[in-house]
Amino acid sequence: MHIVAVELVAKLRDAIEAIKDNLADLDDLKLQALEANLPRTAPAGSPEMVMRLLIYREMGKRKNPPTAG
Repeated sequence: MHIVAVELVAKLRDAIEAIKDNLADLDDLKLQALEANLPRTAPAGSPEMVMRLLIYREMGKRKNPPTAG
């Protein structure tokens, strides 16, 4: 059972990383449109809430890009 859980967590991590990569490739208008089409009140841990958090993180990166140093 433990091995199955580890495999599922690894697959989930890979899926989240793939989503983050795809969000990084979207232009600002598409990213905003995607955010606007998600439900405002999604249960904690739901796919919708995870997607909203990933979108907010991407938007934050674009507003405040990391500085070299």
